[in-house]
Amino acid sequence: MEAYWGARLPTGRYRADKPDWSYEATARGILAEAGSALDMGTGEGGILASLAPLPKLTVAYEGWWPTVPAAQATLRPLGVHLVVALGSADNVPGPDQQPQPGLPFQAAVFDVALNRHEAFDPVEVRRIVKPRGRFLTEQVGSDQGASVRRLLGLSGDQRLWTADVAVGQLEAVGWVIDEVREDRTLMHFSDIAALISYMRTVPWAFEDLDWNSAKPALQQLHAQSLSKPIGAVSHSFLVLATR
Repeated sequence: MEAYWGARLPTGRYRADKPDWSYEATARGILAEAGSALDMGTGEGGILASLAPLPKLTVAYEGWWPTVPAAQATLRPLGVHLVVALGSADNVPGPDQQPQPGLPFQAAVFDVALNRHEAFDPVEVRRIVKPRGRFLTEQVGSDQGASVRRLLGLSGDQRLWTADVAVGQLEAVGWVIDEVREDRTLMHFSDIAALISYMRTVPWAFEDLDWNSAKPALQQLHAQSLSKPIGAVSHSFLVLATR
């Protein structure tokens, strides 16, 4: 299944109910007191840009080359320094996961590290954040992919990624947890094309999918979508921690 970061869902044919928090509002609250900040895995830079005004020293990194030009165009006018760097390995490693290098930043340089939908190494983040610095992450939980896999008749992924797992990883290396939020709402696909488009944005969750074997399930979902949307779980969580 070919896909890339930035793959788009059909406009108006996918909807996810929002969780009961605002990542942007929480981020703005901690940035207001910061003199320096890092945005981890900034993507095209739009979320970070929406948080302006930003601290005088704001750095973002991105590891996927196709999105770097868009990030440069978005962030350069705001004075953000963009670094091309590999991020951390997956927080819930698979059997073939390779170790990643550390982040290319000095120790204790940032007041705030922001992370939205990016893997993180709790030790590395603690290294680059100043004492009493803050780390904010919002993650997509494992129940989301598992719910779509069930629609296709696939077995669930046993690698749980929940708020409890993330908090355990952070506390194990000395982070103090300030806030934890987790929500499981609904996401809706108006037709089978919208569902497949979603799957193309996260192909790693469906690497074992055999299209021929899945054809009956896809046909059934298509027939269902003629009368009502296809439903799945939207699972997300937010953690705010202090070094």
